[in-house]
Amino acid sequence: MTTEWEWIVPFKGRNHSGSVEQNFLCRAGNVYVMDNHRAALWCWLQELDLTAPHSLIHIDRHPDALQSRLDEWLKHLPSWAAEIDAYLGKTYRSDGFDCPVIRWDNYLSIYLREFGDNLTTFRCLTHEDGDSPNFGHPMYSSPWELPENLSNWLAEREAPWIVNIDLDYFYCQFESDIRMMVSDDYIDAVASGLKDAMDRGTITVLTLCLTPDSYTPGWAATEALAARILERLDLAIQLPDVNEHM
Repeated sequence: MTTEWEWIVPFKGRNHSGSVEQNFLCRAGNVYVMDNHRAALWCWLQELDLTAPHSLIHIDRHPDALQSRLDEWLKHLPSWAAEIDAYLGKTYRSDGFDCPVIRWDNYLSIYLREFGDNLTTFRCLTHEDGDSPNFGHPMYSSPWELPENLSNWLAEREAPWIVNIDLDYFYCQFESDIRMMVSDDYIDAVASGLKDAMDRGTITVLTLCLTPDSYTPGWAATEALAARILERLDLAIQLPDVNEHM
């Protein structure tokens, strides 16, 4: 099985991602894979009209809805038609520093302020580690509900679905290290639910983020987990060596 990936942000290497470093972003059809979640909203904008009704399921350790300087960020937004470099590179001056507007912990709060009125359904599965989403009534679900119910949740056709997954959702702190907190069967069931919805055409865009530092065991583990999920979507991915041509 081979897959042709479009390298929107060419692979820079297995470097630190943090809150603003983007080491890669690639696309196959309507599936986007990245190391840093700050690119997710840009991906959604490429696939659907966010000013029209749509639905979102957010599966992530964090809500990604930081609001400490939301009004300030909203004054300096990139154009929603911007290319990826301009989108990620948009900065503003704050406390004497040039700061990126879009970060991995604020892109969802920005999205919800800008486009949240158009959400038909917003289902949220997190570890509640961070600000609660700035949205009236999200539908909260627990980890044990996900494998059995994902396919049914995504069966609704009245509005196109955004599926937004950060692999750090599947890990937890274990004494001095970070370990997978679910089984391979759990991961395969989630992937099967995604495949069912992809086959039915209810998912308009899927964004999958590795977050290879801080909340996961690292690049090797998250690359393998991403590959396992994508394989069940009939997609093959292997991040290149930095010297490989893309």
